Amino acid sequence: MASLTLTFPPGTVASISKSQGDWIVDSVNTTEVVIVVEDLNNDGTISNDEWDAAISGDGNDIGDGGYLYQGQGTSGFLYSTDGTTTFTVGQNVTDIRTAMSNHFEADVSAIVCFAKGTRIATPTGPQRIETLSEGNKVLTADGDSCTIRWIGRREVSMFEMLHAPKLRPVRIRAGALGNHLPECDLLVSRQHRILIRSKIAERMFGTKEVLIPAIKLVGCTGIEVEDQPRALEYFHILLDDHEILLANGAPAESLFTGPEALKSLSPEALDEIETLFPAVLERIATQGPAALVPSNTKIKRMIERHIKNDKELIGG
Repeated sequence: MASLTLTFPPGTVASISKSQGDWIVDSVNTTEVVIVVEDLNNDGTISNDEWDAAISGDGNDIGDGGYLYQGQGTSGFLYSTDGTTTFTVGQNVTDIRTAMSNHFEADVSAIVCFAKGTRIATPTGPQRIETLSEGNKVLTADGDSCTIRWIGRREVSMFEMLHAPKLRPVRIRAGALGNHLPECDLLVSRQHRILIRSKIAERMFGTKEVLIPAIKLVGCTGIEVEDQPRALEYFHILLDDHEILLANGAPAESLFTGPEALKSLSPEALDEIETLFPAVLERIATQGPAALVPSNTKIKRMIERHIKNDKELIGG
């Protein structure tokens, strides 16, 4: 069992109440709020029961990918889990509040990227991700050549790794996916999705190819969360479309600009993308992901079947 430490900077926790059908912010936190949640099933997300236990709630606590809530009736507290969304007194948060569900797995590790040193396939051969730039070409799993529109990077210190375990990468050891992939150890953030190709996926979803967050693969032989905190640099790659890249030979997604993925970006990075590439954001959001993304419940069943039947995740 692991612990997830949630740190909410000033302005990211709001006291809210319902008035004439609308939820309005009454006040916001002026000091840092830290909540430790026991991740009972070690899946890197917070379930309703886990959140309820952490804040000594009474079972009426709700959340989604970007927000958590505690309270009941016509008042409570709204938390922004990405640490960048700030609330203001008097703000109408009805849309946020009504979109939340009482049955949830709050994703507190939305950052989606490759670790420094990852070798990305390009038309001239694999290149370390930190050597790539906007305008360079990369190869997709289908063999197409695509232009990099934007590369983002984020440095995570050892201190952050120690105090926010959700930032620790998932290590996929050489060959762990099957079909001799990846060719060497691959480190990605927890929510970075890997393309799985298997007969089990085909039987369950009607398609052999599905995108699965790396954290959901933990438990398969050779796939685990790094347990030794260290400083690390993460990189995003944005293309014209959501694509499947080859990272250390393994199929993994480029940056998907859906609402939850965008919450992992800094306000400065998001502003840059929205200013320079508004058409890219709109196209990717409209087209959706490059492959099917199953629900968490179905992902769990699929992985259990792979483990039980000792089937490879790629080619099994």
